[in-house]
Amino acid sequence: MIKTSNIRDFLLLLIAIYSAQGGLYSRGSIISQTSLLLLLLISGVYFFKTLLQRNNKNLFYKAATVFVIMNIIGAVFLGDITDSYHFGQLKNTLLVYLPFYPFYYFAQKGILDEKFLRRFFIVILFFAIMVFLRSNIEMQISRNAEDVYFVNNAACIFVFILPFVFLFRHKKVLSLILLSVLLVFVIAGSKRGAVISAIVGSLIYVYFLLKSIGENKKYLLRSYLLTFIGITVFLIFIYQYFQSNELLISRLSSMAEGDSSGRDVIYYRLFNTWLNSNNLINILFGFGYTSSIQSSGGLFAHNDWLELLTSFGLTGVVVYIVMFYAAIKFAINKKIRIDKRIMMMALVSIWFITSAVSMNYAAPEGVFQTILLAHLFGTKEHYIFYQKQFSNENTFI
Repeated sequence: MIKTSNIRDFLLLLIAIYSAQGGLYSRGSIISQTSLLLLLLISGVYFFKTLLQRNNKNLFYKAATVFVIMNIIGAVFLGDITDSYHFGQLKNTLLVYLPFYPFYYFAQKGILDEKFLRRFFIVILFFAIMVFLRSNIEMQISRNAEDVYFVNNAACIFVFILPFVFLFRHKKVLSLILLSVLLVFVIAGSKRGAVISAIVGSLIYVYFLLKSIGENKKYLLRSYLLTFIGITVFLIFIYQYFQSNELLISRLSSMAEGDSSGRDVIYYRLFNTWLNSNNLINILFGFGYTSSIQSSGGLFAHNDWLELLTSFGLTGVVVYIVMFYAAIKFAINKKIRIDKRIMMMALVSIWFITSAVSMNYAAPEGVFQTILLAHLFGTKEHYIFYQKQFSNENTFI
């Protein structure tokens, strides 16, 4: 009989292989297609396996399950699954949310621990760097340019894996180095939404470092001093690197002046279409799967909320709100370890920003967010409250 831990390892391997496309091998190859198919099939088995469990179904699990079923029904019965846009949207949504179920199950069984996730993060970080660099090279070749900044969509993955840095809380220097590496690639990608999300997540982590210094008065001053020095060096380095990216500064300036790359037009069309509908069915349940394409003039919403509003109406938006509510409820629950609560704060912040300015639930990189959500919601030890949670974590190195 196959051990559960072996299935866990295999699933993480499949995710790693799939995320490596565009870096170690070409996109859309038989390798990525096979790894995705196996990932979804195995995750589907655990979807039903956890569904049959009578206990341990928290609010997020229930809302996520409704969300998955809603998207499947929408694509299969209310959409056109043979349409490439419909199929691609469903595929990406299932890639993001179906893996929640096996990893939630693994977390409940105590085999999705931090040590294992740290190793997984290092592997994914390596693949993400390879994909980013190859993407840059391909753009340079196609434009016959050498020293030109590009908007690189591959930078998005660094935002989604940023909360993994919280798992390195015992090694603050290492965690700041890893955070710096992530921010370097996010800034190099020059994607405004990604940069804003990463900055917010990083500020939450800085707050986390200050919060986790500890209560041991003997080392309190030294810990504060070393942490302050480390954070200062980190901020100076990131600021200097940020200032060197002329394209990003220009794009952020244009955004401040109202340039949203056409998103304002798309948002207005979609919301206006929904608001002015005289059909109660459309108000409550939307206009059909990926109907944003028709309403916007050929483009997706680039906003989870409007995508859901047009595809599933108020029903879809409410389900999504419940998922956020469950995560926020976790983040403010004082019976949960504070490091896990702050980690959830970072997850929710990045999740909300990406859902508002780009997309999250149908972004393939969102699977890394899902793994951490499964880890947080499924691990029972997180709910043990420690009065002095960081008393033994006041070392900087």
